[in-house]
Amino acid sequence: MRFFKNWQLPLAFVLFFTGIMLMLALHAVHGEADSPTQQKNKKLITMVQQQEEELEQLKKSLHDKRESLNKYQKSLSEGKLETEKLQYELDKLLILSGLYPVQGEGISVHLDDNTKGKELAIQKNPDTRIEDFLIHDKHLLYIVYELRAAGAEAISINNQRVIGPTDIRCVGTTIQVNAERLGPPFIIKAIGDPDNLTRALETERSQYNILKMSGFPVKIEKHNNLVIDSYKGSYQFTHAQPKEEE
Repeated sequence: MRFFKNWQLPLAFVLFFTGIMLMLALHAVHGEADSPTQQKNKKLITMVQQQEEELEQLKKSLHDKRESLNKYQKSLSEGKLETEKLQYELDKLLILSGLYPVQGEGISVHLDDNTKGKELAIQKNPDTRIEDFLIHDKHLLYIVYELRAAGAEAISINNQRVIGPTDIRCVGTTIQVNAERLGPPFIIKAIGDPDNLTRALETERSQYNILKMSGFPVKIEKHNNLVIDSYKGSYQFTHAQPKEEE
């Protein structure tokens, strides 16, 4: 029993000092947590976290901007298609109005006064009507009508584009087309199916065939690529106005 008492005393001292050392160690650890190095580490961690948050915000902003860019590009693409469609419609209107030069397959009709027939007729009869051997405005008009009926998409007379308001009429010894005075020979160009246009002019009652049978020097030529200039005149509307939409 005495032996145990002698042993317990040193053990008590050891435990006492061990407790003191443990408290000092804990205090040292606590003090190290508040050291400048640890505080710097905490600041670095906080900065990293802030950078990560800002990076996430930038990623979201970049995603939003990409979405906006895609929408904008899509809008531009749709607008481009709409613009091309409007340009196509405008080009068609300009072609139909004659304001564009055009080209394509077609025919040219060559007409001239019947000079030889006139001379022979005068030899037989000095009182022969010279007018009967000349190309008149009605001849050009009839041939233009026949070409249009056969599907001609563009027509010109001596490079004067024939459109809706084109005036074809005799002025003295010349024929006026679009306020331009023209004399023989006359070359009528027409863009369209060459075979259809030729057949239309070679029918028995066509104006071209009547001139040919009367001895006028006329001929038809087919072309793979024919060029017809644009209308050089002006459009003037005094009474006609666009109809207002209700």
